[in-house]
This record gives sequence, C-alpha cells and structure tokens, in this order.
Amino acid sequence: MSVAATLERFAATMPRAADHEIGVARVRLFGTRAWVAYRPDHHQQQLRRTHPIGPVPALDLLDTLLGLPLEQPVPVAALAPAAQRRLRRLPEGMVTWSSTSVTRRFAPPVMPLLAMVQGPDWAKSLRAASRFAMYCERLMVVPELPADEQVALAEASFYGVGVALRQGESLTVVLEPEKFTDWQPTAAWWWFTEEVSRGAEPNA
Repeated sequence: MSVAATLERFAATMPRAADHEIGVARVRLFGTRAWVAYRPDHHQQQLRRTHPIGPVPALDLLDTLLGLPLEQPVPVAALAPAAQRRLRRLPEGMVTWSSTSVTRRFAPPVMPLLAMVQGPDWAKSLRAASRFAMYCERLMVVPELPADEQVALAEASFYGVGVALRQGESLTVVLEPEKFTDWQPTAAWWWFTEEVSRGAEPNA
C-alpha cells in the first residue's frame, strides 16, 4: 500500500472526516516533506481553475481578506484606505467590486485534517511533525520505537504528535495524534491550505 493510500485510510477514521471525501496531498513545506490529508471545498477549487491566482498571495493580503465576510458585499467606504489598496492588489476573481462595495469570493480551498511525516530517525521525525502544529493534527511514522519506548512516547504525547510504526505495507498506530481543537483561521493557516491544495494537483 502506498504512503498516500495508508494516510487516506487513516484520515478517513478521524471524526471530522466522517461522511466526507478525503484527499491526500504531498507537500514540501518548512523544510519537510509530508503527506497531508484534507477535506476539499470543490466550489473553491473550481473558482481557482476559473480564476488562477498564480503565486499564493502574501499574508497581509490574506489577512485583509479574512476580515471580509464570504459572499457578502461590504461598503467600500467602511474599509480603511490601506485595506482598499491591499484588496485592489489581489488577483482577478478573488474579490468582486461594484461602484460602492466589495465582495470576497475566495475562501480556503481545503480543510487540512492530518499531516504525516516519516523517516528512520525518531528525533528528526518528531521535529518535522511538530512544524505543522499550527495547521492540523500530526502523525509521525517510524520503522521502530527507540529503546526507551515509554520515554519516547511520552515526549511525542507532550508535543501532541501521534506515532505509527510501519513495516512493509502495514501501519500500526501506537499513539493517537492530539485532537486539533484549538483552531482559529489565520492568514498563515489560509496560506497553508493553498499550498496543500496545490500539492494535490496532478502535476504538483
């Protein structure tokens, strides 16, 4: 079984994944290669095919977008001049303008569920998985536990990282990832969702 298939099967058992389609993207972010399971927003992905945005907009632009309600016109006069200038820098299609209002059309294209990293080195894999702490649940896959298993698992638990052992095509979870409950949408999180969505594209 491929890494992507293993991750997809595991992610499908997560509470937030119930009754939803699950996709898997391979990404290289924060100096780490990972597989990210996600729930797609097909409407938002179609918008990106209709209105390609090129490079992911800068964080200040995404932060300004987050301040606007989705698909609801906002009076231009209600926006600070700096916010208006930032919005006018956005790629075509992310917002629409009328003579008196602006409407946000774009939202994050996916909901990340789980990031999985794998490697033979325990410490390096734990550090790599920890880099995704702001974005979703995390799982590290290693071939075996260190000699002092209880100390190692306690360390992973402290950082909220799940642990799975992989031997051939089988994957056994020995420590569940910490639930990702303290979540707030931020510009950085939106940026991450765009990168995950691009990692899921056929030519990514």
